[in-house]
Amino acid sequence: MAMISLFKENIDIDPFNYRRIHWEAGMIGQVLYLDAEAHGLRGTGMGCFFDDVTHELIGLTDNTFQDIYHFSVGRPFEDKRITTLPPYSHLKGR
Repeated sequence: MAMISLFKENIDIDPFNYRRIHWEAGMIGQVLYLDAEAHGLRGTGMGCFFDDVTHELIGLTDNTFQDIYHFSVGRPFEDKRITTLPPYSHLKGR
């Protein structure tokens, strides 16, 4: 999911809205995390590393609207290649 915000107008009204827009996207992300978990799924926020590609894909050519945050939801998958250790396990036995 891509979170798209009315951008330029909000920033022109008050530059502090730049922070507010991102805070709001973060709050929406937190709700999506909780909702995914409640349905036996997992979610992850990806920041906005794909904003330029998303803008091109949906035809945004200026900063009237801006891609703020991406979020993905799916079934959990345990990757057996990753080792998980208890916190500070390297300090035990010292």
